[in-house]
Order: sequence, then C-alpha cells, then structure tokens
Amino acid sequence: MAASKFFEQLPLLKDADNQVGVCAMGPIGDGDKLIWMRAWVWQQDGDNLAASAGEAGQHVAGAHPLSDEQKPPFEAPKPRWMVQTKLEKESAQFITQKPALVQAIALVENGGTRTIVQWGQAVTLHEPQHHPH
Repeated sequence: MAASKFFEQLPLLKDADNQVGVCAMGPIGDGDKLIWMRAWVWQQDGDNLAASAGEAGQHVAGAHPLSDEQKPPFEAPKPRWMVQTKLEKESAQFITQKPALVQAIALVENGGTRTIVQWGQAVTLHEPQHHPH
C-alpha cells in the first residue's frame, strides 16, 4: 500500500520575481482521503534561514489561484495533494542549490477509519514551472 508522501522536487512559488513560498505536493496514498492538511518547509544554509508554512485550500498571495482539484479533500481521482506555503516573517529566500526539509500533518480517512498522519523528508527545490490546475 502506497503512503502519502512528498514529490522529491518541489517548485518555489513566485509573484513575478519575488519568492512567496514553496508549493508542497505529493501523491495520494492508496485508498487515502486527506480531509485537511498543513505543510512546513525549511532550509538552513549558514546564516540563510528560510521557512514557510501553509494549510491546504488556502491561497498564498502572489501564487497561482487554486483550482477545485488543488483544494481538500484530496483523494483519487485527484492526481496529487497540494499545499501552497507562505514565507514566514523574517524568512530568508529559499535557494535551489541546497536540499530543504518538508513535513506534513493530515487528517486521513482510509477504509472508514480516520487518523492523524505525519510525514517528512528532504527534497530539492526548483524554479516555478507551469503545473496543471
């Protein structure tokens, strides 16, 4: 059974040339219905401390608008779950040359049972690209 996780590469969220956060995304676990979720992204490169956080279904100012497919609940046939994260106050900019750490917490229903699920991993970041809405 596949578990919900992050994609290994995540795009930065930008408003023109200004970074506003990171778009956290990943596949939906087999039989999972992600009812609500939050995601955090952070990166430390010497004194460069970048951090962002977000809640599924909440649009980050400057990022692309959210389609219905990009709002919870997330379950098949939606191709992925997605959370727009916003830079925290006094955060540095994320850089693409170093990995970032990501974490998510979600209320997941599977087979009629609900549980809080947490997962985290290291990812690489890349410049924004168009992804389907």
